Amino acid sequence: MGSRSMRPASARSAAGGISKGRLCGELSLVQGELLGEDARRPDAASHPAEFTYTATWRPAPLTPTGDDAPAGPVLILYTPAGRPLADALAVRHIADGVVHVELGTVTRQSAPGRWELDATAPDAPAALRDTLPRPRTVYFLGGLRAAAEDGPAELDRAEESGVRALFRCAQQLVIPAAATRPTDWRIVTNDAWPVAGGRVVNPYAAALAGMARVLENEHRHWSVPVVDLGLAGHLPGPAGSRRHELAALVIAEPAERGARVAHRDGVRYRQALRPVTLPPADATVIRTGGTYAVVGGAGGIGLEMARFLARDHGARVALIGRSPLDEDRRRRIADADPDGSRLLYVRADASDEDGLRAGLARVHERFGPVHGVFHSALDHTAALVRHLDDSALRAGLAAKSGVSVALAAAFRAEPLDFLLFFSSAQSFLGDPGLAGYAAGSTFQDAYAHALDQRLPFPVRSIDWGYWGTVGAVSGEGHREWLTRQGFRSISPREGWDTVLRTLAGPETQVLALPAEDVLLKRLGLGGGQPAAYAQPSAPVAVPATARIR
Repeated sequence: MGSRSMRPASARSAAGGISKGRLCGELSLVQGELLGEDARRPDAASHPAEFTYTATWRPAPLTPTGDDAPAGPVLILYTPAGRPLADALAVRHIADGVVHVELGTVTRQSAPGRWELDATAPDAPAALRDTLPRPRTVYFLGGLRAAAEDGPAELDRAEESGVRALFRCAQQLVIPAAATRPTDWRIVTNDAWPVAGGRVVNPYAAALAGMARVLENEHRHWSVPVVDLGLAGHLPGPAGSRRHELAALVIAEPAERGARVAHRDGVRYRQALRPVTLPPADATVIRTGGTYAVVGGAGGIGLEMARFLARDHGARVALIGRSPLDEDRRRRIADADPDGSRLLYVRADASDEDGLRAGLARVHERFGPVHGVFHSALDHTAALVRHLDDSALRAGLAAKSGVSVALAAAFRAEPLDFLLFFSSAQSFLGDPGLAGYAAGSTFQDAYAHALDQRLPFPVRSIDWGYWGTVGAVSGEGHREWLTRQGFRSISPREGWDTVLRTLAGPETQVLALPAEDVLLKRLGLGGGQPAAYAQPSAPVAVPATARIR
C-alpha cells in the first residue's frame, strides 16, 4: 500500500505467434483438463457495486505436515550471485542426484553434475536437453539480485538471467522431459514485493511470478510457487550459516500451486487479495487545462483516457505510439478531438529512453511541461510456452517492463502529479497462453511499488479486468468467451471513474475486476477460498496477436 494520495490540482490550472485457431484449440484442451463443466458456467449471483481489490501480505505460519520431499533428480538453475544458496540447497538433496546449471555467458560442462549455460543465447538450453536427467524438483534462483541502480540496462540484465531464462529453460529443458509428469518448482526471488512495510529493491524479479503462474496453469501436474526472501539487497555469501538458513526456508515451502510467499525477519507471509473501497471519483486529481502523456494512446483504452482528459478537463494530451500515424489512427484521433487542438500524436518507441526523450521534446514544443503520464501500451502474441517464440516474448515484455522503466527515466524531471501504469488481472490469474503478458504485468505492479516508495509523486498500477467495448478484447468472439469464464465488462465511464478514484486514494496497486463468483473464487474472493488454484478461467484475455504501442 502506498502512503500518499493524489494532491488536488484544481487550484493549479496549467496552460508472431501461432494461428489463432490452433491457439484456441490448444488452450481449450488445457482448459478442459483443468476445469470441470460446472466451473465454466458463471454463477447467477448479484453483482457488488464495488469491484476493486488490492494485494496484501498476510502472516501465514507454515504448519509442518511431516511429508517428505519427493525423491528424484533435482535441477538447480542459478546465476553466479545465487551460487552460495544453490550449493546450500544441493547439500540438502545429496541423496537425490543434483544437477547444477549456472546461468552465465558460455555453455559447457564444467565438472560432473555441473554445467554452465549461456543466458544470452535463446537456444542454449536445448544443448543440454539430452544430457540432463528428467527432473522431479526444479529450483530457479535467477531472480536473486543485489541492490542496483534502476534503468534500462539493469532491466535487460535482470530479464536475461531472470524471466527470459526461466522461459527458455522451461520451454527447452523441462517441458520436453516432464510436461505431463509431476514436477515441483521453487522460484526464488528477493525483495521483489512491499511486504511488512519493507522497501522494494528488486522489482525486476517480480516478472517471474507472472511467468510461474502461467507455467503451472499450462501444466496441471506442475506446482510453481514463488518464494521471496527479505535480504535488503544483500545476497548470502559462500561462508557462514545464512545461506543454509535460507535454503531451509526454501525447501520447507510446500509444493502448492498458485502460492506467492515472502519471508521477512523470521515471519512467513502469503500474498492475498482483499476488497478495497476507493475514495469517490475526484475530478481535481486532473489539472484543468493540464498536459498529459498517454503511451499507447492511439489504442482503444488509451484513446478513451485521452477523450476523457480532453472533454472533461480541457486537457492537452500527447498520444505516444510506435506505429505510423495511418488513416485509421487519424480518423480515431479526429473523432476524439474534432478541432485538433487537444490531441497530438507523437511517434516514438517508448521502450527506448532516448527516443522517448525526443518525443517529450515535441510535447514541450506544443504543450509545455507534462503533469501526468498513463502507460497503456501492450504488445502480445498469445501462445502456450512450449510454442512461444523468444522474440515475441521479448516484445511483450518490452511493451510492459521496458516502457515502464523508460518512462520513469525520461519523465523523472517533469512536474508530474502522478505516473499510472495500466497492468492486468493476469498478474494474479496467469491464464494459459499469456506468459509474456502476465510476466510484464507482475513486473509493472512491483515496479509501481518501488517507484512510489522513492519518487516525489504518486505512482499507481491498475490491474484491469475485461473492457468489453474498447481495447484489445472488445470483439464479439472474445466477449462471449470471457463472459463464459466469469468476466464482466468494464465500461469506459466505469474505467475512467476507477482511474480518478485510484489517483485520489492511497493504494499503490488496485485490481479492477467486475466478475462472477466463479472467477472471484479463483482469487480467494467472492465468498470463499479457492479449493485449488489449478482452475484457470479464460484461456485468452487478448487476441492471438495484439499490439497497442
